[in-house]
Amino acid sequence: MTWRTRLLPAALVLVLAGCSGQLPITPDPRPGLAVSQQSEREVERILPPARPGDTELEIVQGFLRAGEGFAGDNDVARTYLTSALASDWVPTANVTVYDGGEGLTLTRSADDEVSVEMVAVGRVDADGRLTEQTPRTTTVTFGLARVDGEPRISQFPDDAGLWLSDTEFARAFRPTTISYLNTEQDVFVPELRWLPDSEGLPTAVTRAQLAPLPAYLEGAVRTGASEGLRLATPAVPVDPSSLVATVNLQGATLAQDDALASDLSSQLAHSLLGLTTVAGVEVQVAGQPLPLDGVEGPITGATQLPYTDLEQQVDEVLLRVGEELTAVDPTQYALRDLPTDEGERLPTIGLDWSGIAASADLEDLAGVSTDGTSFRRWRGEEVSTNTGIGDELTAPAVDGDDAFWLGGITRSSGTPRIWAVETDDLDAVARPVEADWLAEDERVDGLSISPDGSRALVVVGQVAAEDEPQTHRVVLSGIVRDGQGRPTGLADPAPVAPHLQDVTSARWSGVGEVLIVGQRAGDAAPQPFRLLLGGWLEPLGELPDLVDAVPVPTTLGVDVVARTQDGGVYVPEGQSGWQPVRNADQVVVPGG
Repeated sequence: MTWRTRLLPAALVLVLAGCSGQLPITPDPRPGLAVSQQSEREVERILPPARPGDTELEIVQGFLRAGEGFAGDNDVARTYLTSALASDWVPTANVTVYDGGEGLTLTRSADDEVSVEMVAVGRVDADGRLTEQTPRTTTVTFGLARVDGEPRISQFPDDAGLWLSDTEFARAFRPTTISYLNTEQDVFVPELRWLPDSEGLPTAVTRAQLAPLPAYLEGAVRTGASEGLRLATPAVPVDPSSLVATVNLQGATLAQDDALASDLSSQLAHSLLGLTTVAGVEVQVAGQPLPLDGVEGPITGATQLPYTDLEQQVDEVLLRVGEELTAVDPTQYALRDLPTDEGERLPTIGLDWSGIAASADLEDLAGVSTDGTSFRRWRGEEVSTNTGIGDELTAPAVDGDDAFWLGGITRSSGTPRIWAVETDDLDAVARPVEADWLAEDERVDGLSISPDGSRALVVVGQVAAEDEPQTHRVVLSGIVRDGQGRPTGLADPAPVAPHLQDVTSARWSGVGEVLIVGQRAGDAAPQPFRLLLGGWLEPLGELPDLVDAVPVPTTLGVDVVARTQDGGVYVPEGQSGWQPVRNADQVVVPGG
C-alpha cells in the first residue's frame, strides 16, 4: 500500500514509514570531495524536490523524506520550505530519532497546519551528543504558507533540525571519538559524539576538538585547544590520493609552546585518524607545519604520538563465600580456582563486613560494615578500622592503586558526602571530595572510578517519602585533582542513561564504557546493560533475581559476571543468555 492510498478523506491521516537521511552542518551548500574520499553508502537514492500541485500533506511528507539526502550537494529538503525558513534552518541543530518500526503519522490538523506523530527514542544536540530517552509519542506541528500559489513549510518548532528513524540515523551519523588528555598519565580520555557521516566529517571532528571542554570535564582533563584558536580555512581538506588531512590553524601561539603544540597535534591526530577516510594528519599554524617531536611529515599512526589509549586487563578475580576469598581465573568459562603460592593467603573477611574492594595489585583490600558506619582495610596481616567517617557508607570504589572512595552522609548534618582515602598509609584519614551539586535530599548509593582516574560514576538516590520506593540515577563527573594528584572535587555532572527509571549499580568496564544494572519503563525487574558512554544502551539479557553484574576486562575483551539473590554466579551464554557456574556472596574485580 502506498502512502497516497493511506489518505483518509475524513481525518486526512497519512502513515509514513521510516526514512533515512544525512544532515548538512550549515545552511550553506558546500562542494564535495573526490569520489575516493566519500564514505561508503549502501544505497544512493534520488529524492525529488517539491513539485507543483503537491498538497500540504505531500509537502510535509516530502520534506521528511528529503532528509535522506541532507549530506548531498543537492539539498532538496529546502525546496519544501519558504525561502526565509530555508535560509535559517540548520538540520543538525537538534536531531530527533524516532522508532522506525512505528513510523510517522501525518494529519491535516488545519488548513495551514500538518501534525506529525512519532515515537521519539533519542535526541542529538548541536554538539553531537546523544541522549537516549524513554520511547514516547511526540507530536510536531508544521505551519504552511502559500508561495506563488504552492504550499510550503513556513514554520516548525524553534531549533528543530531533522527527524530520522533509528535505522537511518545509524546510517547517517557516525559515532566519532573526541580526544582529551589525562592530567596524571600520558593517556587519552575519549568522548563520543555523533556527527554527520558526510564529506564534512573531518571538519566537524576538528571543530569539535577545538571547542571548549564540556562542563562535566572542566578541571579534570587537559586540552591543547585554547580560546581564540580556530581553523584558518573553511574546511579541513583531505588529499584524495594520500588521504592526508591538513588542519591549518590560526589565532594562537602554538609555535612558541612546544608542550601545547604537542598536546593539540596529538588530540587532532588521534581523533582524525579514527576516520576511515583519513590516513594521515598534518597540523599547521598559519600555513606552516607544526612539528611533533620525532615525527617527520604527516602523523600516520598512534604509535607516533606521546599519548596512548589506556588498556586494562585483570588476570584474576576474587570470589567471596562467607568469610573466605578465593582467586579464580576469569578467562575460564567456569571461573576455576587459581593455585595459591605457599605463604600467600588472602585475608579472612568477617561476616560484619561487606562491599569488598581490592586494589589492582591486590595489596590492599577494603570494605564497609554491614550497618554502614565503619570502614576497614586489610593489607597482608595488618588491619585498620575507621569508625569516624560517616554513616550510610557505600561499598568502596578503587582509584587505581592510589585511593579508595566512599559515599555516605555526615553524622553532624546528615547531608550527602564523598570521601577519598589514600592507600599509601594504612591509617590514612578520609579526605572530603567537594561535590556541591549534591542536594541535601540526595544520597550517594554507589561509586566507580574510571580506569584512568579522570572521571567518576555516581549512583545518586533521592530520599523518598515514607512507604514510597527510592529511585536512583547515575551521573558522570570529572575528577578535579590538586598538584599532587589527590582528588579535591567533582565537576558539575552529566546524566548517564537518564531514561532508566532506576539504577542498582554502575561500574566502569573500560575507559569509555560502563556496565549498568537498571530498569527501563516496561522492564519487570533490573537487568544488565552495556553502555558506550554517549551511545545507546545494549541489553545483555534478563536474569531473574539479579543483584549485581561486574565487568571483567581480559585480553579478549570485557566479560561480565552476574550474581543473583540466591548466591548464584553466572556468565553470559550466547547472545542474551546466562549460564550458572558457581556460588558466591560477592564477585570482586581487582582495581574495579
